[in-house]
Amino acid sequence: MKSAFAALTTALALSAPAFTQEDNAPNFVALGIAAAPDHPGSDDYRILPFAAGRARLGSVVLQIEGPGLSAGFVDTGRIEAGAYARYRGGRDSDVDDAVVRLLPQADGAVVAGGFVRILAAQGLTNDYDRVYLSVRGGADVTGEYDGLFWSASAAWATPLSQSTLFIANLSVTGTPDAYASGLFSVDAAGAAASGLTPYAAEGGIQDVGLTLFLDQRVSENWSVTGIVGVSRLQGDFADSPIVSDRGSDTPYFAGIGIGRRF
Repeated sequence: MKSAFAALTTALALSAPAFTQEDNAPNFVALGIAAAPDHPGSDDYRILPFAAGRARLGSVVLQIEGPGLSAGFVDTGRIEAGAYARYRGGRDSDVDDAVVRLLPQADGAVVAGGFVRILAAQGLTNDYDRVYLSVRGGADVTGEYDGLFWSASAAWATPLSQSTLFIANLSVTGTPDAYASGLFSVDAAGAAASGLTPYAAEGGIQDVGLTLFLDQRVSENWSVTGIVGVSRLQGDFADSPIVSDRGSDTPYFAGIGIGRRF
């Protein structure tokens, strides 16, 4: 799935622990729809379903994060650590852009690894706000793309009232050379087919993003959730003709859903 959509579901998953200490309701699930780029670097958009959730089973915290799952095996109240697996979409033959469609397809991948989330601060502006710092890193277990996939984020979560939660999430993601080449390079055959300039992309920091999240309770257990976000592609990713000539280096995304705590 697109990196922007991954940020969307991660922000949704953060809503549960942010409310946990306030109302003792650690379990959460949300379903909805989102508008996200057609492929990484695209300026065309498609509507996608999303899901997010969090549930504690004994000492393990399970999370649904859109096209991925995570399991927290360590939870001290301030530090949470565990393992995750996430599907990263590629670029298939049904993209909207007729020129990009002439390029070779890029397969998706399943990235698995570990994460750490830290409650870094609380009570900065009120008695209930919190700052979370998160890092995760993994590898493609399908063998399609060698190298390290990683991300880091800082999230500020604060209740605006007893029924409204706001989260601002800053994130940065990095991907390896193989992924950058597969999704953002244009080889000789692709250039001849599409008319785009040949280009060789290398990995590194792929994008920096900001996600804003609002959760509004409408009853004791039910809430309406909304997310808007924007990211900025960096370096070779932004300079690729797939992005600079045919797409956008500043994609946005938005989603709305219904959530339930239990």
